[in-house]
Amino acid sequence: MRKVIKLILCVLLGSSIGLAFNLTVSSFMPKEPTTFTESYGMKLTDARGEKVSRFFLELDHGNEMNYTIHFTNESRQDENFSLYLFMDYIKIPFYVDSDPHTSVNEYKFSAAKGASVSIPVRIPTDSLSPDLHALAISIVANRNNPWDRQDKIKDYFGIVGRYTIKKSGKNEFTKTDIPDRSSYAFSNSPVRGIMLNQQFENEDKFGTLPKVIQAKPNEKIKLAIRAGGFEKATDYLVWLMMDDQQLPFPDGKPYWWFETLPEKAVLREIEINAPDKPGRYEVYGYVLNSPWDTMTEFSGQDIGSRSSHKITIQVD
Repeated sequence: MRKVIKLILCVLLGSSIGLAFNLTVSSFMPKEPTTFTESYGMKLTDARGEKVSRFFLELDHGNEMNYTIHFTNESRQDENFSLYLFMDYIKIPFYVDSDPHTSVNEYKFSAAKGASVSIPVRIPTDSLSPDLHALAISIVANRNNPWDRQDKIKDYFGIVGRYTIKKSGKNEFTKTDIPDRSSYAFSNSPVRGIMLNQQFENEDKFGTLPKVIQAKPNEKIKLAIRAGGFEKATDYLVWLMMDDQQLPFPDGKPYWWFETLPEKAVLREIEINAPDKPGRYEVYGYVLNSPWDTMTEFSGQDIGSRSSHKITIQVD
């Protein structure tokens, strides 16, 4: 029998327990990798306008990669969005057609209900080391919540897709650190994905999911992270965002890579600093299983990503 490659490219329309809506592709060569949530879709075309047919992208010998991100808003309302790109799970600048000579860290756009938007992007690759790199594409929905109506704050935010890119060298990642195996406890709550809150007791039920945390400028805020729980997965990577900024973890690293037992979620307590200026800020996180998988052969393994709900930090 022909070996079937099974891929689940998981994305999130944010929810209180980190659930996602999955697209399963089962074929020897996926015809058209497309990422879906309940309300959003995303796919790529290359510089020639041809649909990208793999999640493993081999680059030419130029100094940049050129792709067009095609995003569809299938939600029930018009929305504002922000596009972010991550290389090896670190947020990076990129170029868009509206200003081809100046790099941006965020690209804002609007999409009406049912409309599709195409965004050509260019990513410099001259500084990339040989071997493999992980490219994550994040489109954040409705980032700017109302200032005066706490009951109108929305905690969902969009879609994320992942690709592996190769410029030269071997089909392997060059990792500079090792996975964490000790800074957490196994979660007694049945999380499958990622959840952020202030429930520090390791109970077997879900605690309250805060929409707003009040804080003073530069105040330290404690958060509980529960992440993991994917079938057969044993390693995960988590990164956190505050608005358009990637948050460092307490050890200074831009993400948290950890190993655990199959299907086991973990619980870790961290501290983040509130901004020094009064205002409303939004914190959210992502988790991916098998973050350094080459994305060439899956052998029945599910490769996925999830996001948390959003938490608003109100600095007074």
